[in-house]
Amino acid sequence: MALIPSHISSPCLMLPSGSDQENNSNTRCFLSLADKKTYKINNVFHDLLDAWCVGSSQGWLVVLDNKANPYLFSPFSKDKIQLPSFPTELKPKVSDSYFVQHLLKLFILKAVLLFDNQNKHIVVVIYGNSSRLAFCMHGDNNTTWTGFGTPRSGPYCDIICYNNQLYALKDNGLVEAWNFGGSTLFPTKIMSFRPVIDVSNNKELFPPHKFSTQSYLVESMGQLLLVNRFIGNFVNSKGVVVDESYLLDTEDTQPLVCPYRTKVFHVYKLDFGRNRWEKVESLGDRVIFLGGNQSVSLSIRDVQGFESNTIYYTDDNWYQMNEDYLYGGHDCGVFNLKDGSSKTLYQCDFEKIDPPPFWIIPTRC
Repeated sequence: MALIPSHISSPCLMLPSGSDQENNSNTRCFLSLADKKTYKINNVFHDLLDAWCVGSSQGWLVVLDNKANPYLFSPFSKDKIQLPSFPTELKPKVSDSYFVQHLLKLFILKAVLLFDNQNKHIVVVIYGNSSRLAFCMHGDNNTTWTGFGTPRSGPYCDIICYNNQLYALKDNGLVEAWNFGGSTLFPTKIMSFRPVIDVSNNKELFPPHKFSTQSYLVESMGQLLLVNRFIGNFVNSKGVVVDESYLLDTEDTQPLVCPYRTKVFHVYKLDFGRNRWEKVESLGDRVIFLGGNQSVSLSIRDVQGFESNTIYYTDDNWYQMNEDYLYGGHDCGVFNLKDGSSKTLYQCDFEKIDPPPFWIIPTRC
């Protein structure tokens, strides 16, 4: 089984193998920005047929096979860990065949890997239409997925490992901290708070009928960051966010194709004492990697080939990318926090990139 070359120690981007004619479900390209090379690896998932990546964390990929069975898989080694199948109570009330054919790509919105004080693997996911939390432990008698969290207070939108605990962010801005290191197998909620944030100008700058927002938690030098991503729902060829009515001009017989695109990022750091998100104007020598992966902040002194004070992002707009056959997976780039500019992450002539790109962050970064 071919693997990612062992000398690669910086974040790399997992991509489809090429054009539709060349592409197959078990071949991937790995773009290393450090050495500016692309490595094409056949049979990368070995015997995991039609593997679909749903998460990237701590150097591992969380993938589903063609029957929706979940695995931990390391592209840097031969290691593969089969996780428990999702129990019926967590899955939609549809047939298994319908679930695999139509819902598999939308079932897991985020997946991260943690380690408890006994070095057991803990996989936590945001799953389902209601965006709830579930976890499983590998290496224990716990052989199933267990739901947890507070779904009544709204859906979850991001999860990360911070200070050896799980921090979960909800759509309404609520932040929860969960501890998996207790004497019981069930996580304990140790904090729940909603920091104040000044977004007074956001509705004017990013009107909801033109923009969507995605939010991420990131750990950076011991601080907890919030990253808000503003995505133009319809962006024309000149980069202008347009109204949906623009898509069908009176002179056109076919609607224009104006894919969604990320336009701006805002970054905040948490002042725990004041329970307030404070605007960050510069990341210094740091670079943030976000998308379907667990969000990570690294110093350019530790990784080569990246620019400081930037955000390297991939497309994780799961619902929209799977609804439209013309585009999706394309919303990738490099955002400069100093001047607000964006540039292409890599050269691609396709608006539809399927499967979508994923960051892989080696554990030695």
